[in-house]
Amino acid sequence: MSVNCSSINIPLSATSEIRSDGIKIWYGLTVTLFGFYHQLHSLLNKDEQVAAARFHRDDDRKRYVIQHGVLRLLLSRLLDISAVDIAFSFNKNGKPSLQGTNLRACFFNLSHSAGEFLIAIGDEELGIDLEKMDPAFEWQDIATRYFSAAELEFITTAPNPTEAFFLLWTRKEALLKACGMSVDDNLPGIPALDGTHQLPGNYPEKNLHTRSFTVNANFIASITYPLTETNLSLVEIDAVLVQALL
Repeated sequence: MSVNCSSINIPLSATSEIRSDGIKIWYGLTVTLFGFYHQLHSLLNKDEQVAAARFHRDDDRKRYVIQHGVLRLLLSRLLDISAVDIAFSFNKNGKPSLQGTNLRACFFNLSHSAGEFLIAIGDEELGIDLEKMDPAFEWQDIATRYFSAAELEFITTAPNPTEAFFLLWTRKEALLKACGMSVDDNLPGIPALDGTHQLPGNYPEKNLHTRSFTVNANFIASITYPLTETNLSLVEIDAVLVQALL
């Protein structure tokens, strides 16, 4: 059980092709899709609509509806079923998966930060995390609690400690999500520095990749997936694509 961590460059592209080999990572800016709010809201199930209604801020409610509605649209096209008929089940830590024995293997994960979001879809278990690298964010207490001594040294000696913190944080989060674990599951013991590392014994018996990449100048992301030769692509979700999927 090991994980290999590294940083890569994934250029952002545009496409209308939903199906592809490997893992496709969809990038969206929520505010550009606000016009689809009512159409996407109608695709959500009752539980999702109730969850959306709990948000007090209008922008937060729209964010939730748009991101979950777009996820349904993408899965609908991949699985050849209606978006409203997609059903999810959840593990004890809240990680969703598709419900239904007649569906082909399809795994997904969603992450959002400050109005931007990523949806990763592939043929094997995966996890993705996106974070805005806020220079005003006070990361010191969190790093002391959740990072190893070597990781703390890496952050504090980096040319940009804030960027270094978010790099390692997204790697830990992505691996947790890929394995269906919670933040309480020995976060300091989850390796995040470059290189190949052994995982704690309570993690699934898999060898994994964690790959980090910048989405733009202010956002960094990491994705974790099984250690196989896998093509990664980063594709923009824009209004034209959403309209075509509806």
